[in-house]
Amino acid sequence: MGQFQIIELVSVIEACTTDRAAGRLVSMAKAVEELRVLTGDFISPDEIVANALSPVAWERGCAVLFDEQPGADILHAPWQDA
Repeated sequence: MGQFQIIELVSVIEACTTDRAAGRLVSMAKAVEELRVLTGDFISPDEIVANALSPVAWERGCAVLFDEQPGADILHAPWQDA
């Protein structure tokens, strides 16, 4: 759990980096999900996975958007409260 190879981390960061007018940006929500799919690790907490990915992104000159949230994969619209 939480043991990732550097090649896996670099591959995910490269795949998830977007170029914006303000620079290169990596969404941790997307990167965490991509690393889970790549490694088959669906057990490690999001923060462990994000903590493994973010230093790699910074080393590659990317800004990191920490947008992962527990339950973010569950869609809930405000009108469903009724």
